[in-house]
Amino acid sequence: MRILTTANHLDAAGGLERTHLTNARGLAGRGHRLDLVYVEGGSFEESWRAITATMTRVPTTLPRRAHPGRTTRAIADAVRAARRLEPDVVYAYRYWDLPFAAAVARGRPTAVVYHLCLPPPATLPRWLRPVLARVDVTLSVSAHTLELWRDTGLPLERAQVVLTSVDLDTYTPAPPAARAATRKQLGIDAEARVVFFGGRLTPEKGVDVLVRAFRQVAEEVAASHLVILGSPGPATDHAEAERFVGELRALADGLPVTFIAQRVDVVPLLAAADVAALPSVWPEPLSRSIMEALACGVPVVATAAGGSPEILSGSLAKLLVEPGDPDALAQRLLSVLEWRADDPEEGSRCRQAAEDRLSLSDEVDLIERAMFDATTGKQD
Repeated sequence: MRILTTANHLDAAGGLERTHLTNARGLAGRGHRLDLVYVEGGSFEESWRAITATMTRVPTTLPRRAHPGRTTRAIADAVRAARRLEPDVVYAYRYWDLPFAAAVARGRPTAVVYHLCLPPPATLPRWLRPVLARVDVTLSVSAHTLELWRDTGLPLERAQVVLTSVDLDTYTPAPPAARAATRKQLGIDAEARVVFFGGRLTPEKGVDVLVRAFRQVAEEVAASHLVILGSPGPATDHAEAERFVGELRALADGLPVTFIAQRVDVVPLLAAADVAALPSVWPEPLSRSIMEALACGVPVVATAAGGSPEILSGSLAKLLVEPGDPDALAQRLLSVLEWRADDPEEGSRCRQAAEDRLSLSDEVDLIERAMFDATTGKQD
């Protein structure tokens, strides 16, 4: 198949960007041609270049109010260029790319496939409902996220849940030597109990709740350390981002906390951790932070919101807490922090859960099948 996909920015800002790249790489590995239309570059740019036939940078995929004439002309040029590629599928991850996708597919046997990774906007723009009706197939990262889109105009009868996966060959449990090496590099005591957070440093991620909870952890476990990996993200207001990060650092004052800017490779940092944390106070569609930790054999304490309970189910449901409660989060972290001594099989159970449910090959199978079905339906 010839697959044209769209991206806002090619950066390691969050799970959506990693998921999009991972799935695109999986499709390219199956022999499909990928063409990319994107707005901003970033740290994933070379990774995209390695798997795409063409990469076209555009100023926007949606007209901007400040410059409606200029941006509309730029989009029209990009649509014409995209149509010349004659894609079988236009593969979008964000709702604001759907008008572009529909324009490329208009009047052609080209299917629009929407990979649903985000909840709908609080107020639906007037243009969105008719565009959603033109989506041929929707793939949702969780049942919870799909349900949020009910009554928006998205044809749910043409939707299916496809749990996001991770590359189980990349995200693997680390030997003690690797854990010790990363801790030494970070200046963390080899015997410390390490809690790890990786994600955007924004209020909805609940990082402030985690720092408050960790203060209690540090009072109970003197040899403990919190590692916070992340940056605000490219879409965040700069002044607001600086204010929030300043608040986080003030909350962490006097605590053994290490802040690390966002980076592409998180595996060594997970290797150094005893427990990962996802303290989100918003309904996470399906967090890669959970899946990456599980694949690395690291228990992850997360809030029972959004799609997280769809991954942390069965015996792993004990790792869920209510959002916005630092006391509950602290107690749950403390309950699993000593798992290596108290329950050495916990890491194996986490890894097994990832192997059972989060296979990249299985996810790409489902995406590929949905694309074939969508294109077949357009041709009939």
